[in-house]
Amino acid sequence: MAISIKKLLVLALITTSLTGCGSGRSAETRLIKQVTDGVEGQSNEVRLRNVLIVKDEMAQGILIGTLVNWSDEADVLNGITINDQVVTLSSGSFDLVKNKPVIFAGPSANADAFISQIANAIGERVDITFSFAKASPVKLNALIVQNDGIYSDLLRYQPATATS
Repeated sequence: MAISIKKLLVLALITTSLTGCGSGRSAETRLIKQVTDGVEGQSNEVRLRNVLIVKDEMAQGILIGTLVNWSDEADVLNGITINDQVVTLSSGSFDLVKNKPVIFAGPSANADAFISQIANAIGERVDITFSFAKASPVKLNALIVQNDGIYSDLLRYQPATATS
């Protein structure tokens, strides 16, 4: 009986080691940070998700990303720069209310941000800085991607125009 328990323990130890379950908190598969082309960041309770730049055929740099405020206290996105160039925004500022995302590009977009000319090549990374009224600025190093594949027919936010 004691021999079979020892065999069982040895077998369990070997199985754990071989499957990687014994790697603990430093396991390679546990340390994956970036699972998409976009990068992520945070300042206070403002989360920035899947931030990247799409370079179109006219060399415009179109911002993609989502900002979400998790705090009960509202904040304001005051501005964005890409490589120290001020980004053109569809609004002068964006209110960041709890759990009401600001989405740049895509079918759910409620904001638009771009620079008219981006000199960097596709595949390079550029610095993007987001400035807020209350939260500290966030500087991300985001990837530039080509407008093909899932980015080929990029839906951008178009503010409603008043009709008279």
